[in-house]
Amino acid sequence: MKIKTPVDNLILLPMEVLPRIKNASATELKVLLYLYAKKECSSPELAQQLGITPADADAAIAFWRGAGIIEEDTSAPQKAVPPSTSLFKSYDSQTIASYMEEDTAFRSCTTLVAETFGAGILNKNELSSLLYLYNYVGLPAEVIGGIAEYCKSKGKTSMQYLMKTALSMYEKEGIDTYEKFEQYMIVMEKRNADSTRLRTMLGFGERALSAKEKEFFAHWLEEWCLPFELISLAYEKTVDNLHKVNLAYMNAMLKRWYECGFTTPEDVEIGDAKAKAEKSTDASYGDSDAFFDAALKAGFEG
Repeated sequence: MKIKTPVDNLILLPMEVLPRIKNASATELKVLLYLYAKKECSSPELAQQLGITPADADAAIAFWRGAGIIEEDTSAPQKAVPPSTSLFKSYDSQTIASYMEEDTAFRSCTTLVAETFGAGILNKNELSSLLYLYNYVGLPAEVIGGIAEYCKSKGKTSMQYLMKTALSMYEKEGIDTYEKFEQYMIVMEKRNADSTRLRTMLGFGERALSAKEKEFFAHWLEEWCLPFELISLAYEKTVDNLHKVNLAYMNAMLKRWYECGFTTPEDVEIGDAKAKAEKSTDASYGDSDAFFDAALKAGFEG
């Protein structure tokens, strides 16, 4: 019997496969063909495309790896998962059911998220979203659960908000372990506490911040990571010089301190003392320093 095959779009298998065929199952053969056709894919993709469980996919890969037919390419570094794909990557019901049945950590994660959000039973789309974070992005179950609790503390209990928050933490902050998540929460709690103290000091009360005010807060607390004591000193100097609160004036002062490497009020005091000492031996330095202070004040008065 002669079989015609197309010249292009061939799936080429090594001759070493022949002795293994008689011992290979139908699932293992399907996996091998798919691997050689796609060249690069994950276990969830295999499971979804071939209609098998992730466990069967992993077992088939192990069979062919053990036979020396395939090997994993570890030469190239793993690429970070782009957050935009979160809206397009989904899992079918069979794959989700397989993970729910076979993966205790993922099953516990879904239960915790459902209880945290008060959702009762998660629907298929919600489970698919959690599986994306757990399997495709690679976030541990305890991290996903912790992020769900964080979202609830902010009054947000939608799966969409959890997805955006988790991907933002992963992409921007590199949070991929529970230890990193805990450290991030400590930083966030301090930042929120400083923001509350800052609002009180400035007399803002509970009103919403303007866009410009949010920008100043972001500079001081997030971008420059200034301690509250340093911001408080800038506030005191601003009120002493201008007799009123002026965030732009405070920002100019804090920016200068940040660029000078000052992180405490003591640093500012030492810097001022050094400037005064150098003023007596270097007139140009002292004049420049005095000019900056005078110009700063003049620019924000009135």
